[in-house]
Amino acid sequence: MKNQFSKVVLVLTFFILAFDARAQKDRLISDVQGEKIVSPDEGQTARLTGIVTARLKGGFFIQTPDDKTDGNQATSEGIYVYTGSETAFQAAVGNLVSVTGTITEFRPKAEPASLPITELSMKKGTDTIKVVSKNNPLPKPIVLTIADFASNKIDQLEKYEGMRIVVEALTVFAPTKGRVDNKTGISVSDGVFYGVLKGIPRPFREPGMNIYDFLFSKDKDDLKKSFPKMPIFDANPETLRIDSDEQLAAQTTEISDKEKQNKFELVLQTRAPTIEVTSFAEIKNLVGVLHYGYQKYTILPDADNKPIVSNLIKSQPLPQLSDRQFALAGMNLHNLFDDEDDPKIKEDIVTSEAFQNHLKKISMAIRDYMRFPDVIGAVEVENLAVLKKLADKINADAVAANQTNPKYEAYLIDGNDGRGIDVGFLVKSSRVKVVDVTQLSKDEQFKNPDGKNENLHDRPPLMLQATIDDAKTGKPFAFTVVVNHFKSFLGIDDPKDGGARVRLKRQMQAEFLARVVNERQKLNADERIVLLGDFNAFQFNDGIGDIIGVIKGTPAPKDQVLTASEDLVNPDLTALVDLIKPDQKYSYSFDGNAQVLDHMIVTQAMRKHLAAFGFARFNADFPETYRNDANRVERFSDHDAAIGYFNLDEASTAK
Repeated sequence: MKNQFSKVVLVLTFFILAFDARAQKDRLISDVQGEKIVSPDEGQTARLTGIVTARLKGGFFIQTPDDKTDGNQATSEGIYVYTGSETAFQAAVGNLVSVTGTITEFRPKAEPASLPITELSMKKGTDTIKVVSKNNPLPKPIVLTIADFASNKIDQLEKYEGMRIVVEALTVFAPTKGRVDNKTGISVSDGVFYGVLKGIPRPFREPGMNIYDFLFSKDKDDLKKSFPKMPIFDANPETLRIDSDEQLAAQTTEISDKEKQNKFELVLQTRAPTIEVTSFAEIKNLVGVLHYGYQKYTILPDADNKPIVSNLIKSQPLPQLSDRQFALAGMNLHNLFDDEDDPKIKEDIVTSEAFQNHLKKISMAIRDYMRFPDVIGAVEVENLAVLKKLADKINADAVAANQTNPKYEAYLIDGNDGRGIDVGFLVKSSRVKVVDVTQLSKDEQFKNPDGKNENLHDRPPLMLQATIDDAKTGKPFAFTVVVNHFKSFLGIDDPKDGGARVRLKRQMQAEFLARVVNERQKLNADERIVLLGDFNAFQFNDGIGDIIGVIKGTPAPKDQVLTASEDLVNPDLTALVDLIKPDQKYSYSFDGNAQVLDHMIVTQAMRKHLAAFGFARFNADFPETYRNDANRVERFSDHDAAIGYFNLDEASTAK
């Protein structure tokens, strides 16, 4: 019996040892990566050997030496090693290391609709890093070419995940981002910008549901069945995300303990320098490691290899109006709060310096770049007092600069927004006479999917009726402007009831505005109506809703959109963005996609007077840190301003 027990123990011990040996055997990085998105070895433990190519705060990258690769172009030779804490000093760039860990496919909880990242995850106290050799040359970077993007698939660069790459020439099409402290007005760069290989066109948001939302939806099969003609937006997989300061630049210093005669290595870690760029900047020799995040393949530039940056742009003034033209504009002023406490709302009370700098930049934009529009629909303003302060600032600055005093007057009526932002008007009273200003349906309710009633409008539309004296005809030229700020996209794809609520609210806001305009057209077909502002919607069906189509009277068919609406407008309206060149169809940049959120929509009676339409370019193409410089116009907001030039006489063409 004792011998049998001993045999069992021996067999069990042998099995455990064999299992451990098998679990810790060396594997090739390329075998772990495999030819597909998910590793064939997911969940297994392994020992991988490679040269450390980059260090991050929570891990590092290793890559197979050039003379040890498998020669298969479909498998990556690099991988991210996740440590979860400060990277060990053994993982110095250039060290050949042997690392143990568990092969995992990481997808952030906050990004369930995303491709996973193949990683080797180390467990503290269990897994180890062993230095095999030091000061090895780094693997030669793969040169990305336009051919690598030919498939237009979201996983087309999977074969290079974790490897060193180089972009010989990159064109930036979304500037360096950052974070704003609303109270101080100070922006801090996060080092992230977007671009494409030189020669690839600028990526724009296109019609349809985002392919990630579609592919990773638990209701994908139902969507296919119920909405067979729904367009799908490919998410522009040609776009590269660059996180310029993510890599750690390590400086190693040897220090001595004289008493104990020991020597130590002190590793000082700092982030790589931030690259601040505008749209249209060109970057040459961008070398780094290819990672993945935020639904984009992401380059983490080498900390010690500074690329060449050129072609940074500046804002340009708009053309002057002719004598028989007038201008209407819509401007999102991005959290225009003052330095006084408004007891009626829970707002950010900004510093006096921040408020004055914000006013200064907006004044500069309106006077020197937009040429004093006759009516400005203002979005994201705290209250009437704040808008009056802006009007006073513009008027005073104009006089001080020997410009004609526009005598702007402010109009704003408080709405329902929880943060206290409202819509209003700046009217150039030196030329425009206000007939009436009316807030539309502040108290209108709708029943949300929970069965509860709530306000339809957080920022109720504000309607201005005005005239301009026409010396030629001797009659006043009458027109109507409605400024809007629709419910944002935030929470729209929430799988719970919150998403349904957002979708319904946006749809009903669009239907409300469509009905208002249609009723006015019925009463007076000659009324010249302009709808403007931040509609938080694209000019086309995004698969979830067709907000602008509903307002125009051209809603998407029911088999193409989740929230379908009836045609509520006759005759149809015109969204002026539809008339301009394709490369100018943007007022905002999001995740590298140029897109339109700020619109100007007109009735046929007003379309007859259109001379030109476009966007004043001083925000969407510029780095967030430009906000900190009060002496430059750029980046007082994250939206470009929509502006239309109109003739007092009817015009047959528009530019």
